[in-house]
Amino acid sequence: MKIRARDLSALRIDRVEFASAGGVVRGLYYHTAEDREASCVVLCHGYSAAKHNVDPLAFYLAVEGWCAIAFDFLGHKLGASEGRLRTADDLVSNALDAVACARGLPGVARVVLGGHSMGAATAIGASVRDPGVAGVIAMCTALERSAGAADGPLAGGLSNRSQYVEGPAPSEITAVMDGHTALVGKIAPRPLLVIAASRDAIVAPSAVRELYDAAGEPKTFELVDATHTDCAERARFAIGKWLRFNDL
Repeated sequence: MKIRARDLSALRIDRVEFASAGGVVRGLYYHTAEDREASCVVLCHGYSAAKHNVDPLAFYLAVEGWCAIAFDFLGHKLGASEGRLRTADDLVSNALDAVACARGLPGVARVVLGGHSMGAATAIGASVRDPGVAGVIAMCTALERSAGAADGPLAGGLSNRSQYVEGPAPSEITAVMDGHTALVGKIAPRPLLVIAASRDAIVAPSAVRELYDAAGEPKTFELVDATHTDCAERARFAIGKWLRFNDL
């Protein structure tokens, strides 16, 4: 039975940074002062966002007795990392280097990789490359998102949001992310949690469900009452339940 921290005086938030893909990635490490083994959940944010989008989830996980790293991808100007995102493939490099950073921290017993939207696709791709990742959490992502990014409202939104990103165009990033989500079946036999937001106007819950259907067992699907933007925070209880159920 996992011991929950609850006592917020034991909570610690430390800065972490590490070299990755020609730049320096920076983030925050949420944990407790207790010296004991725990799973570390590495959280990847979405396109044009930053670690602040997953910070509430990271804080919750630390309160509940896990630990977490929330970091900023290279090139995302809302964040604190140093360096341009040279190619979309560097997103996976950033995630894998964050996993390596987590493994080097005291008390980390295993690493779970999670993400939101672009970060979820990145988490899938990174976990396929690193079989040592113990489990994957994918929020608000789907198969073949590049088809919807070429025209219509989504294309306009991505074009505007690209002003927050120093690096490849949204079309390049979505195409590479589609390559990652297509590999979702390779996560098995590690546990996978797929989360959709009921009020998501960017990635429809039905599209998220198609991603879930393409995955192998063991897998879990959750539909939470959230928009695309606040899904990571509102999914925290579902994520905690899944981590406990899978003894992670």
